[in-house]
Amino acid sequence: MLADTLAAARAKLVEAGIRADEAMIDVDVYARTILGWDRATLLANLREPAPPQLEPRFSEWISRRERREPTAYIVGKREFWGRDFLVTPAVLVPRPETEFIVQESLALTIGVRAPRIADIGTGSGILAVTLAAELPHATVVATDLSSDALVVARENGERLGVAGRTTFVRTSYLDDVDGVFDLIVANPPYVRDSDKSALARDVRHEPDVALFGGPDGLRDVGGVLDAAVAKLKLGGWFVMEFGYGQEDDVRRLVGARASLRVDHIRDDLQGIARTAIIHKP
Repeated sequence: MLADTLAAARAKLVEAGIRADEAMIDVDVYARTILGWDRATLLANLREPAPPQLEPRFSEWISRRERREPTAYIVGKREFWGRDFLVTPAVLVPRPETEFIVQESLALTIGVRAPRIADIGTGSGILAVTLAAELPHATVVATDLSSDALVVARENGERLGVAGRTTFVRTSYLDDVDGVFDLIVANPPYVRDSDKSALARDVRHEPDVALFGGPDGLRDVGGVLDAAVAKLKLGGWFVMEFGYGQEDDVRRLVGARASLRVDHIRDDLQGIARTAIIHKP
C-alpha cells in the first residue's frame, strides 16, 4: 500500500536524525510533488498500491534527505509570501522570518506613487520579486555577487511576471547602480565565520557566501548600511534582517552613520529581534 511506502520513508528519515514531524511533512511533499497530487488525493489513495510513477525518484529524494540536503533543494522550490519560488544550491532557502521585511516594506510604501526599490544580495529574488508583484507601480533593482544566484532570481522574476520592472545586476551591494531609492531591503550574510561547525547539517548545504559575515558576522551589515547612506533618498527607508543577538550591534552601526536612524526593531515569531527598520530623515 502507498501508506506503507510512506511510513517506511518516514522511518528512514527519523533514523537519519530528522524530527518525526519534519519527516512527515517531507515525505508528504515528495510524494505529492512527484505524483502531481494535492493533499486530498494523497489521503484518498493511501490504501491503494503505490503508483509505479513514484519510483525511482521517491527513493532518490529520500536518500538525499537522509544526507540532510534541504527539501527545498530536492524539490527545487519553496513557498514565500504565497508564491512558489525556484531555489537551487546557489541560493539560500527562503525562511518565514524574512517575510517581515515584506510586511514592513509594504507599509512603508503606502502612498508612494511609483516607488524605486533596491534589493541588496537578492539570492533567489524572493524580496525583489515579491515587492515588484505586490507593488505594480514599483521598479526594482536586485543585486548579487553570484552569477548563479542571479540566474535563479531572473527566472523567478520571469515566472512571476515582474521581469519587465525588475533589473538584475551583478555587483557588490549597490556599486555601479545609478540613482537613489525610496526603499532598500537586504538580508545580508550575518553568521560569524567561527559558527560554521555549530550550524544544523541542513544549513551547511547552503552557500557560504550568503551565510557568513566575517569574524563578527557584521561585515556585510556595515556594507549594506553604507549602501543605504549613499543610495537612499532623503525620507527613504532601509529594511534589513539581522542575526540572533545582533540588535545592539545594529543600533551601534546605525548610530555611527549620521544620516540614518533606527525607527524600530521587529521581533520574529520566536520573540527574537530580527528586522531593523531604518530611516534617512
